[in-house]
Amino acid sequence: MGRYGARWEGVLGSYLEVQLLAPPWAARRALKGIQEDIARLEGLFSRHRESELTRLLAAGGGPVSPEMRFLLEEALRLMEATQGAFHPAPRHGGVPYRLVGERVELFAPIDLDGLAKGHIADRAAARALALGAKAVLVNLGGDLARLGPGEALVALESPLGPDNAPAPHALRLGQGGVATSGVRHRGAHLLDPRTGRPAEGLQASVLAGSALLAEALAKALFVLKEEAWPILRAFGAQGVLFTREGPKAGP
Repeated sequence: MGRYGARWEGVLGSYLEVQLLAPPWAARRALKGIQEDIARLEGLFSRHRESELTRLLAAGGGPVSPEMRFLLEEALRLMEATQGAFHPAPRHGGVPYRLVGERVELFAPIDLDGLAKGHIADRAAARALALGAKAVLVNLGGDLARLGPGEALVALESPLGPDNAPAPHALRLGQGGVATSGVRHRGAHLLDPRTGRPAEGLQASVLAGSALLAEALAKALFVLKEEAWPILRAFGAQGVLFTREGPKAGP
Protein backbone atom coordinates (compact mmCIF):
# COMPACT_ATOMS: atom_id res chain seq x y z
CA MET A 1 0.00 0.00 0.00
CA GLY A 2 1.38 3.39 -0.97
CA ARG A 3 0.47 6.97 -1.79
CA TYR A 4 0.32 8.06 -5.42
CA GLY A 5 -0.59 11.24 -7.22
CA ALA A 6 -1.18 12.66 -10.69
CA ARG A 7 -2.17 15.99 -12.26
CA TRP A 8 -3.78 16.81 -15.60
CA GLU A 9 -4.12 20.30 -17.09
CA GLY A 10 -6.94 21.66 -19.23
CA VAL A 11 -9.80 19.63 -17.73
CA LEU A 12 -12.90 21.82 -18.24
CA GLY A 13 -10.48 24.72 -18.66
CA SER A 14 -8.85 23.99 -15.28
CA TYR A 15 -6.70 21.28 -13.67
CA LEU A 16 -7.39 17.93 -12.04
CA GLU A 17 -5.26 16.48 -9.24
CA VAL A 18 -5.67 12.99 -7.82
CA GLN A 19 -4.17 11.53 -4.64
CA LEU A 20 -4.54 7.80 -4.02
CA LEU A 21 -3.92 5.36 -1.22
CA ALA A 22 -3.60 2.05 -3.05
CA PRO A 23 -1.44 -0.98 -3.88
CA PRO A 24 0.89 -0.26 -6.82
CA TRP A 25 -1.11 -2.36 -9.28
CA ALA A 26 -4.37 -0.65 -8.26
CA ALA A 27 -2.85 2.84 -8.46
CA ARG A 28 -1.76 2.36 -12.06
CA ARG A 29 -5.13 0.93 -13.04
CA ALA A 30 -7.08 3.64 -11.19
CA LEU A 31 -5.14 6.51 -12.76
CA LYS A 32 -5.61 5.04 -16.23
CA GLY A 33 -9.33 4.59 -15.58
CA ILE A 34 -9.66 8.19 -14.37
CA GLN A 35 -7.96 9.44 -17.56
CA GLU A 36 -10.43 7.46 -19.65
CA ASP A 37 -13.38 8.86 -17.69
CA ILE A 38 -12.09 12.42 -18.00
CA ALA A 39 -11.80 12.16 -21.78
CA ARG A 40 -15.31 10.72 -22.07
CA LEU A 41 -16.96 13.20 -19.69
CA GLU A 42 -15.25 16.20 -21.26
CA GLY A 43 -16.73 15.02 -24.55
CA LEU A 44 -20.13 15.49 -22.90
CA PHE A 45 -19.84 18.60 -20.71
CA SER A 46 -16.96 20.80 -21.86
CA ARG A 47 -17.53 24.35 -23.14
CA HIS A 48 -13.83 24.55 -24.10
CA ARG A 49 -13.95 22.01 -26.95
CA GLU A 50 -16.61 20.42 -29.11
CA SER A 51 -18.89 18.36 -26.89
CA GLU A 52 -22.47 17.26 -26.47
CA LEU A 53 -23.09 20.48 -24.54
CA THR A 54 -21.70 22.78 -27.26
CA ARG A 55 -23.79 20.97 -29.88
CA LEU A 56 -26.92 21.41 -27.77
CA LEU A 57 -26.14 25.11 -27.29
CA ALA A 58 -25.60 25.62 -31.02
CA ALA A 59 -28.85 23.84 -31.92
CA GLY A 60 -31.00 25.19 -29.09
CA GLY A 61 -31.57 21.67 -27.79
CA GLY A 62 -31.80 18.13 -29.08
CA PRO A 63 -31.41 14.54 -27.88
CA VAL A 64 -29.43 14.08 -24.67
CA SER A 65 -27.31 11.23 -23.36
CA PRO A 66 -28.24 9.62 -20.02
CA GLU A 67 -25.41 11.43 -18.22
CA MET A 68 -26.33 14.79 -19.70
CA ARG A 69 -29.93 14.21 -18.67
CA PHE A 70 -28.75 13.36 -15.13
CA LEU A 71 -26.84 16.64 -14.87
CA LEU A 72 -29.70 18.66 -16.31
CA GLU A 73 -32.16 17.05 -13.89
CA GLU A 74 -29.81 17.73 -10.96
CA ALA A 75 -29.48 21.36 -12.03
CA LEU A 76 -33.27 21.83 -12.04
CA ARG A 77 -33.63 20.05 -8.69
CA LEU A 78 -30.97 22.24 -7.08
CA MET A 79 -32.31 25.42 -8.67
CA GLU A 80 -35.67 24.72 -7.03
CA ALA A 81 -34.15 23.68 -3.70
CA THR A 82 -32.06 26.88 -3.50
CA GLN A 83 -34.95 29.17 -4.46
CA GLY A 84 -33.12 30.08 -7.66
CA ALA A 85 -29.88 31.16 -5.97
CA PHE A 86 -28.17 28.41 -7.92
CA HIS A 87 -29.15 28.53 -11.58
CA PRO A 88 -27.86 26.75 -14.73
CA ALA A 89 -28.35 29.99 -16.74
CA PRO A 90 -27.53 32.69 -14.16
CA ARG A 91 -27.37 35.56 -16.65
CA HIS A 92 -30.91 34.93 -17.80
CA GLY A 93 -32.86 33.48 -14.86
CA GLY A 94 -36.35 32.12 -15.39
CA VAL A 95 -36.93 28.65 -16.83
CA PRO A 96 -33.65 27.65 -18.51
CA TYR A 97 -34.83 24.55 -20.39
CA ARG A 98 -37.41 21.81 -20.56
CA LEU A 99 -36.75 18.08 -20.65
CA VAL A 100 -39.19 16.21 -22.89
CA GLY A 101 -38.57 12.48 -23.07
CA GLU A 102 -34.99 11.99 -24.29
CA ARG A 103 -34.66 15.57 -25.55
CA VAL A 104 -34.05 19.02 -24.09
CA GLU A 105 -35.43 22.34 -25.29
CA LEU A 106 -33.14 25.22 -24.33
CA PHE A 107 -34.64 28.62 -23.51
CA ALA A 108 -31.33 30.26 -22.50
CA PRO A 109 -27.59 29.58 -22.92
CA ILE A 110 -26.88 27.23 -20.02
CA ASP A 111 -23.60 27.07 -18.10
CA LEU A 112 -22.96 23.68 -16.52
CA ASP A 113 -19.25 24.18 -15.77
CA GLY A 114 -19.65 24.24 -11.99
CA LEU A 115 -21.89 21.18 -11.72
CA ALA A 116 -19.86 19.36 -14.37
CA LYS A 117 -16.67 19.95 -12.36
CA GLY A 118 -18.29 18.52 -9.26
CA HIS A 119 -19.77 15.60 -11.17
CA ILE A 120 -16.47 14.70 -12.84
CA ALA A 121 -14.66 14.90 -9.49
CA ASP A 122 -17.25 12.59 -7.93
CA ARG A 123 -17.02 10.15 -10.84
CA ALA A 124 -13.22 10.12 -10.78
CA ALA A 125 -13.22 9.31 -7.06
CA ALA A 126 -15.76 6.51 -7.52
CA ARG A 127 -13.82 5.06 -10.47
CA ALA A 128 -10.61 4.96 -8.42
CA LEU A 129 -12.26 2.98 -5.64
CA ALA A 130 -13.90 0.63 -8.12
CA LEU A 131 -10.47 -0.11 -9.60
CA GLY A 132 -8.86 -1.02 -6.29
CA ALA A 133 -7.81 2.19 -4.52
CA LYS A 134 -8.48 2.23 -0.78
CA ALA A 135 -8.96 6.01 -0.51
CA VAL A 136 -8.90 8.85 -3.03
CA LEU A 137 -8.95 12.65 -3.02
CA VAL A 138 -9.77 14.46 -6.29
CA ASN A 139 -9.31 18.20 -6.80
CA LEU A 140 -10.84 19.59 -9.99
CA GLY A 141 -10.15 23.32 -10.10
CA GLY A 142 -10.89 23.66 -6.37
CA ASP A 143 -13.85 21.28 -6.26
CA LEU A 144 -12.86 18.40 -3.98
CA ALA A 145 -14.27 14.87 -3.87
CA ARG A 146 -13.09 12.24 -1.40
CA LEU A 147 -13.99 8.60 -0.80
CA GLY A 148 -12.58 5.92 1.48
CA PRO A 149 -11.57 5.61 5.15
CA GLY A 150 -10.01 8.52 7.02
CA GLU A 151 -10.37 12.19 6.25
CA ALA A 152 -8.62 15.18 4.72
CA LEU A 153 -8.29 18.55 6.43
CA VAL A 154 -9.31 21.16 3.85
CA ALA A 155 -7.81 24.56 4.66
CA LEU A 156 -9.92 27.45 3.36
CA GLU A 157 -7.78 30.37 2.18
CA SER A 158 -8.64 33.91 3.14
CA PRO A 159 -10.60 35.72 0.42
CA LEU A 160 -8.70 38.91 1.26
CA GLY A 161 -5.19 37.45 1.02
CA PRO A 162 -2.25 37.66 1.06
CA ASP A 163 -1.28 34.33 -0.49
CA ASN A 164 0.88 33.32 2.48
CA ALA A 165 -1.74 34.23 5.09
CA PRO A 166 -2.66 31.42 7.52
CA ALA A 167 -5.89 29.66 6.65
CA PRO A 168 -8.65 31.23 8.76
CA HIS A 169 -10.82 28.09 8.74
CA ALA A 170 -10.70 24.41 7.82
CA LEU A 171 -13.21 21.66 7.07
CA ARG A 172 -12.78 17.94 7.77
CA LEU A 173 -13.69 16.01 4.61
CA GLY A 174 -14.35 12.32 5.16
CA GLN A 175 -16.53 11.10 2.31
CA GLY A 176 -18.20 13.66 0.09
CA GLY A 177 -17.16 16.95 -1.42
CA VAL A 178 -16.09 20.53 -0.73
CA ALA A 179 -16.54 23.51 -3.07
CA THR A 180 -15.86 27.23 -2.77
CA SER A 181 -17.37 30.23 -4.56
CA GLY A 182 -15.72 33.62 -4.16
CA VAL A 183 -14.08 36.69 -5.61
CA ARG A 184 -10.44 36.10 -4.74
CA HIS A 185 -9.23 34.62 -8.03
CA ARG A 186 -11.75 35.94 -10.55
CA GLY A 187 -13.19 39.09 -9.00
CA ALA A 188 -16.91 39.83 -8.75
CA HIS A 189 -18.02 37.32 -11.39
CA LEU A 190 -20.77 35.51 -9.48
CA LEU A 191 -24.26 36.64 -10.46
CA ASP A 192 -27.42 36.63 -8.41
CA PRO A 193 -29.69 34.78 -10.89
CA ARG A 194 -32.74 36.44 -9.37
CA THR A 195 -31.56 39.93 -10.37
CA GLY A 196 -28.96 39.30 -13.11
CA ARG A 197 -26.49 41.53 -11.23
CA PRO A 198 -23.24 40.54 -9.47
CA ALA A 199 -23.88 39.16 -6.01
CA GLU A 200 -22.12 41.00 -3.21
CA GLY A 201 -19.81 39.06 -0.93
CA LEU A 202 -16.37 37.59 -0.48
CA GLN A 203 -16.44 33.80 -0.29
CA ALA A 204 -18.59 30.79 0.61
CA SER A 205 -17.46 27.20 1.09
CA VAL A 206 -19.63 24.12 1.58
CA LEU A 207 -18.97 20.54 2.67
CA ALA A 208 -21.68 18.17 1.39
CA GLY A 209 -22.35 14.57 0.45
CA SER A 210 -20.85 15.04 -3.02
CA ALA A 211 -18.75 17.58 -4.90
CA LEU A 212 -21.68 18.22 -7.25
CA LEU A 213 -23.94 19.11 -4.34
CA ALA A 214 -21.24 21.18 -2.62
CA GLU A 215 -20.74 23.19 -5.82
CA ALA A 216 -24.41 24.20 -6.09
CA LEU A 217 -24.79 24.91 -2.38
CA ALA A 218 -21.63 27.05 -2.28
CA LYS A 219 -23.13 29.31 -4.95
CA ALA A 220 -26.41 29.44 -3.05
CA LEU A 221 -24.61 30.35 0.19
CA PHE A 222 -22.65 33.10 -1.58
CA VAL A 223 -25.85 34.61 -2.99
CA LEU A 224 -28.20 34.12 -0.03
CA LYS A 225 -25.73 34.56 2.84
CA GLU A 226 -27.20 33.43 6.19
CA GLU A 227 -30.59 32.86 4.56
CA ALA A 228 -29.06 29.72 3.01
CA TRP A 229 -28.50 27.97 6.36
CA PRO A 230 -31.89 26.18 6.30
CA ILE A 231 -31.18 24.96 2.76
CA LEU A 232 -27.79 23.57 3.81
CA ARG A 233 -29.39 21.97 6.86
CA ALA A 234 -31.94 20.21 4.65
CA PHE A 235 -29.10 18.63 2.67
CA GLY A 236 -27.04 17.73 5.75
CA ALA A 237 -24.31 20.12 4.56
CA GLN A 238 -21.93 22.44 6.42
CA GLY A 239 -20.98 25.92 5.25
CA VAL A 240 -18.51 28.70 5.95
CA LEU A 241 -19.46 32.22 4.89
CA PHE A 242 -16.55 34.66 4.78
CA THR A 243 -17.32 38.29 5.60
CA ARG A 244 -15.06 41.27 6.35
CA GLU A 245 -15.56 40.45 10.03
CA GLY A 246 -14.25 36.91 9.48
CA PRO A 247 -15.61 33.41 8.73
CA LYS A 248 -19.06 32.36 9.96
CA ALA A 249 -19.75 28.62 10.12
CA GLY A 250 -23.23 27.12 9.91
CA PRO A 251 -25.92 26.12 9.93
